[in-house]
Amino acid sequence: MEYGIVHIDIHQHARQDLNELWRDNPKAAASAEAVLEQLSADPEVIDKLTTHGDNTTGKNLINVKSWQSVRGIADLWRFRILETPATTCRIIYGHHWYTRQLCIFAVVEKGTYDYDNLKSNINQRILTDWRDL
Repeated sequence: MEYGIVHIDIHQHARQDLNELWRDNPKAAASAEAVLEQLSADPEVIDKLTTHGDNTTGKNLINVKSWQSVRGIADLWRFRILETPATTCRIIYGHHWYTRQLCIFAVVEKGTYDYDNLKSNINQRILTDWRDL
């Protein structure tokens, strides 16, 4: 199958999240950055990031799920990087099928993040960034 050019963008808000992660947990930040770089070079990235379940990128295992609470209003997903210091993080991203673009919107800690509270500041930020894509 011909995949063509795929764009993976890291939104400025997600970049800020990563900068905070570098400050708070450098090992997790390094793992997350490495996986994002590997995904940028992977010709099968769209399939890997839009298919539920476990997948590999480079030598890392990731787990992908769609964000069910926003189905119908946004095509948003999350992945986590398994068996690394970043396993406690969730990387929230959107897939714009028409432009074949993937955009990373947030890097959040699982323990403090609530997918179902769509009125939370972080979820409002993500949904606004999605609409602005």
